[in-house]
Amino acid sequence: MAVATNGKEPSLGEKPVEGMADEKDEICIPMAMLHRKFSRSPDAFIFRVPYQLRQVNERAYEPRVISIGPYHRGKAHLRAMEIHKWSYLKMLLQRRKEDSPVRYVEAMRNEEKAARSCYAETVYMSTQEFVEMLVLDGCFIIELIRKFACDELKDEHDDLFKRNFNLSIVGQELLLVENQLPFFVLDQLFKMTKTENEEEAFNHMALRFFSGIVPGPGIRVGNNRRSVRKKRKCILHLLGLVQANWLPSPEGIKRSEQPVTDRKWNFIRSAKELLDVGIKFKKASGENSLFDIKFEKGRFQIPTLTIYHDSERIFRNFIAYEQFNEGPTYVMDYTRFMDCLINYGDDVALLSHSGIIVNWLGSNEEVAHMFNKLNDFVYLSTSNFYYSELFNDVNKYCRGRWTLWKIKLRNKYFDTPWDWVLTSIIAGAILLLLTLVQTVFAVLSYFKQGN
Repeated sequence: MAVATNGKEPSLGEKPVEGMADEKDEICIPMAMLHRKFSRSPDAFIFRVPYQLRQVNERAYEPRVISIGPYHRGKAHLRAMEIHKWSYLKMLLQRRKEDSPVRYVEAMRNEEKAARSCYAETVYMSTQEFVEMLVLDGCFIIELIRKFACDELKDEHDDLFKRNFNLSIVGQELLLVENQLPFFVLDQLFKMTKTENEEEAFNHMALRFFSGIVPGPGIRVGNNRRSVRKKRKCILHLLGLVQANWLPSPEGIKRSEQPVTDRKWNFIRSAKELLDVGIKFKKASGENSLFDIKFEKGRFQIPTLTIYHDSERIFRNFIAYEQFNEGPTYVMDYTRFMDCLINYGDDVALLSHSGIIVNWLGSNEEVAHMFNKLNDFVYLSTSNFYYSELFNDVNKYCRGRWTLWKIKLRNKYFDTPWDWVLTSIIAGAILLLLTLVQTVFAVLSYFKQGN
């Protein structure tokens, strides 16, 4: 097999250089192309979703309105938002009384090499195109979050803020795995455009923006989690920022970090089956984290989850990120817990009746199908599963409360609880009658022997 060495980069199938190829060889593999296609920076952390995850629901990972970064740049259905990006850049320059963005272009040109290395796939863009993308996308993001935080900056003609639906969709798409810019790009642009009166840090401002987008009670932004955040690795991008701060309560984290001698655990039964053994379900009170699930004395306390049409999309992108990122996997573990509780629409109906699920998606069967498919092709770490102790407590309670044969007997032969009660009464009456008959025969036998 020949290798082209004539200085220019050939394409696949190009004839080999004369004198260097075996007569039987018909293919020349250009080494420059191999190097470009398969060389990957060890620092890369912005990747495309793997095929196995994507094939379950490809639309969950594709942007519908806005492209951020190089992976979806230039797609026809995303071009309308490019106008908003240029508009935001223009308003930023006007507010700062700057004639051109040359200062930001030069700053991003200095970061080009570092930014390119953050992407797991080779970015086929010229320096000019790549730097323009960093400036345009980066300034749009920081201005959007600024406007959300400060009403004075909002333009009455801005369609994103005139319709909350549009703002919500854009916010969701800033959390897609394939729609990311390196966080150091955003942080630098934010600092370069910061005013003297702007005291709030960008990451704090961004967390407030996304707190209303993630499912459940959302992200707690405050000093009570500062010690937790310090233990985490440096922030990689917006998705990583939110994932690093979408946490259980400090008490829950502390409890999960305690050493456990026995890591063995089994999955729990569905909600309806657990109800059959006497376990009750109650929505948790207060502003708890979505992940703060408790089980005490035969009763679950679970925070309320409102399910919209885009809930699956948000869950899937966090799961994809956690699957390949070091650290806790709270979203993966939570969705696995819900998958255990929910097998069918009846389980969803039970949780909805308890106030744990608010279903804005559609039928109960649709919600069940969503949770049943979320963890397809997702690797579960059995040694670090956040709810392992809770699962053990639930299974221990089930074994002590009812025997398995009694549950199966009831489910198999009795359609309603009243059938079970009626049969128990009849059985008791028959037992009482037999006891009475036995007593009568014993008395008659005694008198007969006496005579």
